[in-house]
Amino acid sequence: MRLGGRAALAAGVLLAFGLLAWVVGSRWAEVRAAAEGLSWWWASAALVCALVSHAMGGFALSAVLTLLGHPLGAPSVLGISLVSTTANYVVSTGGVTGFALKAHLLHKRLVPIATTIVASALTSVILYAVLAAILVQGLLTLTLGVRGSRAGLLEGVAGLSVLLVAAGGLIALFLNGRLRMKAARRVFHWTNQAAFRLSSKEIPRESFLQFERQMAHGLARIRHERGRLGLAVLYTCLDWGFAMISLWLCFRAVGDPLPLGPLSAAFAVGQGATLIPALPGGLGAAEGSTAAVLGALGYDAGRALVAALLYRGAYYIAPSLLSVLVLWGLKVSEPAVLREAAALDRDLSSK
Repeated sequence: MRLGGRAALAAGVLLAFGLLAWVVGSRWAEVRAAAEGLSWWWASAALVCALVSHAMGGFALSAVLTLLGHPLGAPSVLGISLVSTTANYVVSTGGVTGFALKAHLLHKRLVPIATTIVASALTSVILYAVLAAILVQGLLTLTLGVRGSRAGLLEGVAGLSVLLVAAGGLIALFLNGRLRMKAARRVFHWTNQAAFRLSSKEIPRESFLQFERQMAHGLARIRHERGRLGLAVLYTCLDWGFAMISLWLCFRAVGDPLPLGPLSAAFAVGQGATLIPALPGGLGAAEGSTAAVLGALGYDAGRALVAALLYRGAYYIAPSLLSVLVLWGLKVSEPAVLREAAALDRDLSSK
C-alpha cells in the first residue's frame, strides 16, 4: 500500500474512533446505566448468531462456486469468505481489499480470477437484493414512525440507493454482452493489479482471451442451471436473517428487545453507515445513528447505543480476530505448501 493510501487509512481509523468516542462520551451516563444491567448470556448468543451469519455467507459462495464448476471443500470456502469479508471491515476501500484477498486465496486453489469475478458479482447481486428488501422495510418504519432527527432516514436512503445502483450495474453487465466485454477489459487489468499487490510472484498474469473465455463459460453455466441459484439465495437470506437475530439478541441483552419494525429500522441505519467509505465498517456512525433513530422512535437511546456496541463486537470485531487465525490456516493448507511439507518429510525420512 502506498504512503498516500496508508495515510488515508490511518485518517479514517482516527476519524472513526474519534466519532465513536464522541458518541459514547455524549451519552456516558446512559451507557454506564445500561451496561450495568447487561446480560452476557444473551450477548454470547448474539456472538454465536453472528458467526452463523458469516458461515451462511460462506455457504452461499460455496454454492456459487459449485455452480460455476469449481467445487471446493466447505471449510476452505467458509474461511476464504470470512477473511475476505472481514478485510473489508478493517480496510474500507469499497470492497477492493476483500476481493483481492479472495481472488488470491481462490487462485491458489486453482480457481481462475475470471471465475472469482463472476462468483463475486453473482453473490453480490443476491446479497444486495435481499438486503435492499430489508432496508425498504426499515425505511418504511422510519418514515412512518420517526419524529426526531432525519439523519438516520437520509443515511438509510443513501445506503439503499447505493445498493440498487450497484445491483443494477451488475445485472446490466450480466445481460449486455457488449457492455460486459468493454467492462471486462478494465476489470481484468484492475483485478490483476489488485491481486498482484498481495503476491506478485505467485499469481501469474492471464491473457485477456483466456480471461474472457472463463467468464463467458461461467455466465453460460449460470444461464443453463438457474435452478441451483436457489440454494445461494437461501443461504444469503439465512445470512441476513441470522445477522438481524444477532442484533435483536444484543438489544435483548440490554433488556430492550425490539419488534420487527424498529429492529429493521435499526438494521437499515447500521447497514447504511457501513457504506461510508472513510469509516471502517461505519464505526462510530452506525452506533450513533442507531441510538439517535431508536431514541426518536421512543426507545431508550442509552440502551440502544450499548446494544449497537455489542453488535459491533459480535458481528465485526470477533469475526475479524478469528479471521487472523483462519487466514493462517488457509495459507498453511494451500496445496503447494502441503506438497512442500510432504517432500520435506520424505527427504528427512530418507536420511
